[in-house]
Amino acid sequence: MSPAASPFSGSYHEAREKFILAASNAAAHVAAIEHPLTGPAGETLAIDVGWLGPEDASTVLLCLSGVHGAEGYAGSAAQIAWLNSAAPQNLPRDTAVLLVHGVNPWGFAYGLRGTEDNIDINRNWLDHSRPHPANPLYEQIHAVLCPDDLSANSVDAMLEAGGRFVEQHGQWALEDAISRGQYTHADGYHFGGTSLSWSTQHLQRIVATYLGHAKKVAYVDFHSGPVGDGETIFLCFSEPTSAAHKRAGLWWGQDALMPANVEKQWGSRRPTRHGIVFWGLEQLLKDQADITGAVVEFCSAKSRSDVRYVMRVPMVERWMRFVGGLDAPEAPGYLQEIRENYAPQRGRWERKVAAGGVDVLNKAITGAGNWSAD
Repeated sequence: MSPAASPFSGSYHEAREKFILAASNAAAHVAAIEHPLTGPAGETLAIDVGWLGPEDASTVLLCLSGVHGAEGYAGSAAQIAWLNSAAPQNLPRDTAVLLVHGVNPWGFAYGLRGTEDNIDINRNWLDHSRPHPANPLYEQIHAVLCPDDLSANSVDAMLEAGGRFVEQHGQWALEDAISRGQYTHADGYHFGGTSLSWSTQHLQRIVATYLGHAKKVAYVDFHSGPVGDGETIFLCFSEPTSAAHKRAGLWWGQDALMPANVEKQWGSRRPTRHGIVFWGLEQLLKDQADITGAVVEFCSAKSRSDVRYVMRVPMVERWMRFVGGLDAPEAPGYLQEIRENYAPQRGRWERKVAAGGVDVLNKAITGAGNWSAD
């Protein structure tokens, strides 16, 4: 795959241009929702939307990329590769596709996972007028996880404190406390916010605008980050005994959704979650449409043999945000570390992700087209 033909990009701006061009060439209706802030070079930031198929289609595939900004390269490439294939011209009857590119454009452009407010969009879709879910164990470890410097001494102190926590609560409790989402520390990890982020608000409006006629919604949300080399992990958040979960298994294979297999790929038991987009969509569409789908993770990170580096990527992001700044001398190196974790610039990995993304979307479209026969 030549650089010119590759669906991958070297920057958010390039990814956005490639998406708009591919969507236009596929005869999609394209629209943009501009972000109030600009990118690192002053470029426009936006959530871009591409619609293919009948305006009143009762079955719609909704595909997101860039919910976690720095992870946007893989999802963007998967969307672009699909648009550049023959698939857009061969949609099943009464079926449309809604591609939402760069849900978190600020994070995508700046190379960071969270939004401009350090919000994790996949912990943010909640009714913020109600009490937020508690995460008491995170309260115990927040200060330890957030040192003001990343020296070896600070990391060793964090590991020692983490070891004491694990002795008391167990390894999974530590992983769960960090990643389930917390709503008390805006400078912490997986902060779910205290109000809806700009991205969440506009994603809700996109769904309300484009899916008003939909009765069946197939859902794919592309992410990256687990250890591996381009393999796909399917995280289906439907109830395991539900028709939606069974249907997703028919589309992508029951083995791919089995908790034991997912946890083996993930490397541990899956943490608890609050405020995820999948459940928010279910709630938003519950009186109108059924939804079936999954968060699809492309494995991308290298295995960490040294425990000092297990938390390295989120730690350097947090350090740039709240300590050193994005203009710190260390920032370019740190941003490259983050990029390599979520989107390693290796031809083999990129080819696997592009082909895997097209396969995931085609199976979802075929499955959605056969929904009534499930």
